Amino acid sequence: MQHEFECIIIGAGAAGASAAYQLAKRGKRVLLLEQYAVGHDRGASQGHSRIFRFAYDSAEYAQMAMRSLNSWRNLEADAGLTLLTMTGGLDVGAAGAASLEATAQGMTKAGASFERLSSSELMRRFPQWHVPENWVALHSQDAGILNPTHCTEVIAGMAQAYGASVLEHMTVEKLGFETNTVVTSKGNFTADKIIVAAGAWLPELLPNLNLNLSITLESGVFFRPKNLAMFMPERFPLFIEHRITTPETDRFDAAQAYGFPIYGLPGVKVGLHHSGETVTASNRHFEVSQRTLETLQAWMLEHLPDAAGEIIHAKTCLYSNTANHDFLIDWHSSLNPEGSCDVLIASPCSGHGFKFAPFMGELLADMVTGQDNAFVLERFGALSHGLKALS
Repeated sequence: MQHEFECIIIGAGAAGASAAYQLAKRGKRVLLLEQYAVGHDRGASQGHSRIFRFAYDSAEYAQMAMRSLNSWRNLEADAGLTLLTMTGGLDVGAAGAASLEATAQGMTKAGASFERLSSSELMRRFPQWHVPENWVALHSQDAGILNPTHCTEVIAGMAQAYGASVLEHMTVEKLGFETNTVVTSKGNFTADKIIVAAGAWLPELLPNLNLNLSITLESGVFFRPKNLAMFMPERFPLFIEHRITTPETDRFDAAQAYGFPIYGLPGVKVGLHHSGETVTASNRHFEVSQRTLETLQAWMLEHLPDAAGEIIHAKTCLYSNTANHDFLIDWHSSLNPEGSCDVLIASPCSGHGFKFAPFMGELLADMVTGQDNAFVLERFGALSHGLKALS
C-alpha cells in the first residue's frame, strides 16, 4: 500500500469526495479517507434528496450556484449519468418577509431570472397550494433535486477512476501537523497537502481549534399524497418557505419549511430548516421528534392538504453550522498561531452546501495547488467568522 501522496483528504462526504475527484483528474496522487463506507447514513451527504437552487439572499452564493450548475453538468458528462433533475423552485411566504425580499434582491443582483407571483397566481398555476391572501412567491426555473447518497458515491467512484486511492472504514486517530502525517487505525500516511473535510466530526477531530461549529440533528419526513400525479416533479416544484420572525421567536418556530416533489420515494418530502436539537457526531441518535412530525403534519394540512397523507418515511441527518451559516474554508495556520500552511479546513456546511459539491471540489483543488479561484471568498475565512487563533 502506498503511504506518500500529494494530497490526503479526510472525509468522503460531498466536499471531500469532490476534492479527490478534481485532484485525481488533474493527475495528482490522492488519498481519500473515510471512517465508514462512502455514502453512509451518519453524516450530511446522504439521503434521498437535496435542493439545487439559484435562489439565495446573497448574490455571491447565487453566482456560485450558477457556476455549480456547469460543474454538475460536466460531472454528469464525465460519469455518463444524470444526477441533477430540474424541477423549478418556489420561495413562498408572507409579503414583506425579510428573507423572501432578500432572496429576490440576491437573485436580481446575481442576474438569475425569476417570476414574482401573487397568492392567487400561485394557486392558479400550482393548485396543490393553499395559502393566505398576503402570501407571494418567487418562481425560478433554475432549481432541482440531487440524490446525495448516489451523487457522493458517483463522485468518489470517479475519483477512483482517475487514480485516487479511496480507503473506507479507516479511522483517523491523529494529525501530525509538523510532518503532514495522518495517523489512522491501519497505518500512517504523509502528503504535501491535507484537506480536512470531516463534516460533523471536525470539532472532535480538531478539538484544539476554535471552530465554533454547532452540530444539529435535522429531519426529513415523507407524506403520501392522495393524488401522486399532482406531486410529480414535472407538476410540483420544490419549495422553501419564508417566515416573518423577530429576535424573540423560538428557533423551532422560526424554522423555514422546505420540500420536494415525489422523488426517490412515493411521498412528498418536507423538513424544517435549522430546527434540530444540538448534538455531536458521536452522541447523535436517529429518531425524528414527535414535535417535528406533528408540526410538519399540521403545516401540510394547512398549505398542501392533498399531500398530507400517511407518513411513509422519516429520516435524520446532521448539519454542521457556523454562527452566520457561511461556509468555513481556511488554512489551519489561520486558526492556530503555530498551525500548518499545508492543512486546509473545509466546512462548506450549515445545511446548504450539497448543491455546490462538484464546484467545491474545484475550489478546494485550486486552493491546495496554488491556483486562483474567484470564489475563494473572504467571507469563508476564519477572520470573517470572528475566529481567532488559540495560543
